[in-house]
Amino acid sequence: MRIIKKVLLLSCSTGEGHNSAAYAIENELEKFGCEYAHVDPVSFKSERSKEIVASLYNNMIKKSPSLFGLVYKAGDIYERTKIISPVYLANASYSDKLAKFITQNLFDAVISTHLYGMEAMTALLRKGMRIPTYGVLTDYTCIPFIGETKLDKYFIAHEDMIEETVKKGIPREKIMVTGIPTAAKFSEDLSMEEARKLLGLPEDKKIYLTMTGGVGCENMIGFCNSLLEAESDGNYLLLVLTGNNKSMKERLDEKYAESDHIKTVSFTKQINLYMKACNVMISKPGGLSSTEAGAAGVPLVQVNAIPGCETENVRFFSERGMSLHAKSNKEAAEMAIKLSSDAEMCARMRERQKQFIYGNAARKIAEEVIKDE
Repeated sequence: MRIIKKVLLLSCSTGEGHNSAAYAIENELEKFGCEYAHVDPVSFKSERSKEIVASLYNNMIKKSPSLFGLVYKAGDIYERTKIISPVYLANASYSDKLAKFITQNLFDAVISTHLYGMEAMTALLRKGMRIPTYGVLTDYTCIPFIGETKLDKYFIAHEDMIEETVKKGIPREKIMVTGIPTAAKFSEDLSMEEARKLLGLPEDKKIYLTMTGGVGCENMIGFCNSLLEAESDGNYLLLVLTGNNKSMKERLDEKYAESDHIKTVSFTKQINLYMKACNVMISKPGGLSSTEAGAAGVPLVQVNAIPGCETENVRFFSERGMSLHAKSNKEAAEMAIKLSSDAEMCARMRERQKQFIYGNAARKIAEEVIKDE
């Protein structure tokens, strides 16, 4: 049996979900005393390439999500041709530099939470490199081109994904159901009251939570306006987590300066506490953020799905009673208000989340990689 002492994690900043999944795995590897490094594989092409890829993706998501849907569909069509994809060729082009980095730093295994890393490692395996390689799928469906990767093992979100993954071309024996890896803090047993005290939030108000990742400012203003118009109970607060988007925070702060009901929160490492502190969360159905909400046990309304993986994520959650699916900002506001006052519906939703969300996924993955039998 090979001893795994040092692991390379490959992830990209095309949305923060892939990085968050990698961080969660890193935390568990560290508990086992395992060394690790976290690298964006596209940086082996060049730092400029890494910045361009991230910028193109994030701008497309915020400004032209429908265009992303078309790209996603094109990927599905191209995949069915069985021709080597341009995605593979692009990532294979820097694989020699990646190989040198792996060899020089004496890594014992590689985990990729993004397709680009999986494609690059597939190119290296085809060239004869021998190192255990793992892929982590961070959505509740398979992304295009996953079938052309040839890794040792794939970690998927749920057993209901197995047949789809096999149809994509991944051998059944290489599939392991672990769940999507989230930080352990999201699964901690913490009451709403305790979370609010830690954050200094009012204990007597109804609190809604929404995050702006991948959402344009006009869309967020649209939701805020919808909630302000629909909520008749004056004793509530909408927390808008703006992350590193300073311009959005400034615009929202200016627009709602006179409102006592809307408060923006800039980048924070306490998202888990905000989830625990709120009555209802309203969010895009990203694979990672949805899983974090489910692990935290948050009544959830999902809206503004980007065509592709996110439409499948919201279908997976809503069909299993883990969320409500809103088709518009107005409907999202109405659903959030209804959910906030229906304790029985919230309790059922939490139970369904416990049933389908695996909060220990990161540890399962770390254990599987380290044992490497």
